[in-house]
Amino acid sequence: MNKDTEKLPLSDYYELLDARTYLRTPKRWVALCALKSKFGKELKLYEWNWRGEEKGWKVALANLNVTSLNLKRIAADAEELAAKHDIPLKWKEEGGKQ
Repeated sequence: MNKDTEKLPLSDYYELLDARTYLRTPKRWVALCALKSKFGKELKLYEWNWRGEEKGWKVALANLNVTSLNLKRIAADAEELAAKHDIPLKWKEEGGKQ
């Protein structure tokens, strides 16, 4: 396991195929994860917040502050991981238009 996938606080529901960590502080962890579930493969951008020893890392509730993240690097890594693990990128299929 590499440093990006080491001890990611993911649910047992997913099989972690690969990951890239973009930010890790004592209270915040952001990573792009290539995952596999019974529904197939997907890429998810996660943010976890540290809630203390008793609660541990918890997924942030649909609130991802991207001002401290290099979004170009995330996009490049998303393309690389998607190609490596045969995960279709809808934004690439649509010509990048949203």
